[in-house]
Amino acid sequence: MSEHVAIEKIERRFVQGTRDLHVLRGASLSLAAGEVVALVGPSGSGKSSLLHIVGLLEKPDAGSIYLRGKPVDTDNDGSRTEERLQHIGFVYQFHNLLPEFTAQENIALAARLAGQGRIEAMQHALAAMERLGLADRATHLPSQLSGGEQQRVAIARALANQPSLVLADEPTGSLDGAAGEKVADLLLDEAKTQNAAVLLATHDMELAARADRIVRLRDGIIHSD
Repeated sequence: MSEHVAIEKIERRFVQGTRDLHVLRGASLSLAAGEVVALVGPSGSGKSSLLHIVGLLEKPDAGSIYLRGKPVDTDNDGSRTEERLQHIGFVYQFHNLLPEFTAQENIALAARLAGQGRIEAMQHALAAMERLGLADRATHLPSQLSGGEQQRVAIARALANQPSLVLADEPTGSLDGAAGEKVADLLLDEAKTQNAAVLLATHDMELAARADRIVRLRDGIIHSD
């Protein structure tokens, strides 16, 4: 498999009162297209910070990011935003759905932000809902959906633009066993179908075991199992 996503020697520091917290200390990692990598580590180890940096939501203090084999200008806000909208999908623990939008509208939003017309975006959103067994929930608001249904909508939204990279931060953390397992199945199956690289941060070792590879974030550095 060819290298599709790579980070090299990523550094991240935070100032907390009088303390200088050095969260990432030269973290490096690469993923191939279609590969699922589970990122594990204790709470506070920097997993979410790393995902935000790889997803171009935060700037690293040092280091390089390569997507689809090309370096990303992490200092250019416009470049980061364009890459994020066109090529990266996010799935979070608590869904982050817009409460005033229907399930279908929430899914279509990603495509709309990337420049797709409303009719086409809504059609693609409905097709995604059909694949995920949610077609009968298209006009429901998030408050009318179960936790598992909300997370399935979030997965459909993350994959709406057929991203080459999917970042998932504790995607099953707020769900019970059966719902979490179903959500995990859908996320991994859909991402594999689209040949997307997946970086999955989780405390759930059963979920991590389903990845192609497990890496551990410890003392700000990534260690491979």
